[in-house]
Amino acid sequence: MFNMLLRRGTAFIVDALLLALIFFGNFSFIMTSLQASGNNPLSLSGLGMMVALQLFYVWIYFVYIPVKMPGQTIGKKLLKIKVVTLDGNDLTPKQYFQRDFVVKFLLSSLTQGVIVLFNGILLTYQCIRKQELRALHDMLVKTKVVHVK
Repeated sequence: MFNMLLRRGTAFIVDALLLALIFFGNFSFIMTSLQASGNNPLSLSGLGMMVALQLFYVWIYFVYIPVKMPGQTIGKKLLKIKVVTLDGNDLTPKQYFQRDFVVKFLLSSLTQGVIVLFNGILLTYQCIRKQELRALHDMLVKTKVVHVK
């Protein structure tokens, strides 16, 4: 159990760091482009453009990539884990969207990250109790994370 908790936590950190790099690069590019064109980078259109691109990148990273690399983001692939349904099948694109985009990303954004803390506590509790590790998003969408060889 602890091994899986460590793998999931490390994969989460890898994915978060990769997205942070993408977001920072995107933010810098848009700010520089808008300033160079004489526009106010903090205008409503500039901020809207940034939010739209960030949502697009999150969709690519957490929906498109796991569909192409069944059940895996880059972090999960490095740590040799993947997301499957409770009966062990690959998820549909709709399930990836619900699990990772709606529940994980949007809910985390709306709760200012409190849901991430809650999931950390929940997974640690399950590890201590030697239960199957399933975070809130796994429970809601009926998925689990498994080790792959």
